[in-house]
Amino acid sequence: MGLFDFLKKRNNQNKQISKSKDKKDFDISSMISVKTEIINIPPEPDVIPVKKLIKGMDPNEVGLYPHEVLLLSYAPKYYLEGNSYPGFWWYKYGVKDVDKCLISLKNRGFLQIGSLRLAIKKETVAVLKDILKDNGLKVSCKKAELVQRLINEVSEEKLNAIFTNRTYDLTNAGKEVLKKEEYIPYIHRHGIENLDIWSLTKKVQDKPGYPYRDVIWGYLNERSMVHIKNKDFGLYRNCRFSMSEFIKEEGKIDNAFTLLAEVIRYDLSGLSNGFSMQFMEIYVDGYFPYKNSIITMAPGITSRVVDYQEKKVLSDEDLKKKLYDEMSKIKLPFSVFTDDECVEIVLMEIQKDEEGLEKLYSKVKRRFKREYGLKK
Repeated sequence: MGLFDFLKKRNNQNKQISKSKDKKDFDISSMISVKTEIINIPPEPDVIPVKKLIKGMDPNEVGLYPHEVLLLSYAPKYYLEGNSYPGFWWYKYGVKDVDKCLISLKNRGFLQIGSLRLAIKKETVAVLKDILKDNGLKVSCKKAELVQRLINEVSEEKLNAIFTNRTYDLTNAGKEVLKKEEYIPYIHRHGIENLDIWSLTKKVQDKPGYPYRDVIWGYLNERSMVHIKNKDFGLYRNCRFSMSEFIKEEGKIDNAFTLLAEVIRYDLSGLSNGFSMQFMEIYVDGYFPYKNSIITMAPGITSRVVDYQEKKVLSDEDLKKKLYDEMSKIKLPFSVFTDDECVEIVLMEIQKDEEGLEKLYSKVKRRFKREYGLKK
């Protein structure tokens, strides 16, 4: 984040725990005045067709490319016809004709036409109950039992006439591909540190025999070191947060909390991408007061601290000690708040003590101005 980005109120920076940013709608008519002029609206960025994206890339051992493996993971949700596909197939992966790709996967033996049972399971409970009523059957119980009751009590011929639109289903070959390359749908849904299905596939192929999670972890470690070397403190913070979430998925909640404490420490430091000590007089207006500050706890981060406290059954004092122990290990080139103050802020955020936070930020503002010789 550059200086001017840093000075924007943080609606979507540390107040968010992902990299995505909300876009605010605005009425362009209130900003311009025209009579007959034609306003040229910039076109959307060009999409790279999948043929270009896979050029020079080796397919896997059964001849599939990453976008095809990803499509296998979605195929059971799609019908043989009449689908409305998400825009990401085109904008992210350059696949314009998803139906053609599905048919190709079916013809190569990775997909098949879904069973009658699968078609029934795709329907809503309300529809299933209506069909059961029409056939004089009970409609109480869970969905799985409703499906089984229809199969047991209604003739296959009648059910085939009702459930005409079938979905795709994976063959054993398709299941085997997804099992071996589960990292492709994983990274599609997580989007960690700019990794995508193409770049992660290349990294996994370059390290045969390595579990894909080890490959991702190694990449995140490398990226975090690059960010800190370049003094891109905001990017470093985001990378460490991704690492915290990543190992939490593996049940390593203590290690995840250590990284989370580091994220909090950076959030409350005032450091940013492109940070410079010469701009203290400008930064101060973004740091204080609390209600307008860009260096506060993100709600999602606070909820993760609470979750950790509950899982570990920690008292507030135990949590404070744990936070201080973790934060005191972190060496920063600059920080608005001390380690003790950061710990207090975390507890006050959990307790929603806005009055206490206002007082603490006011006290630190006075100290900050004295230390850097700023005007009152």
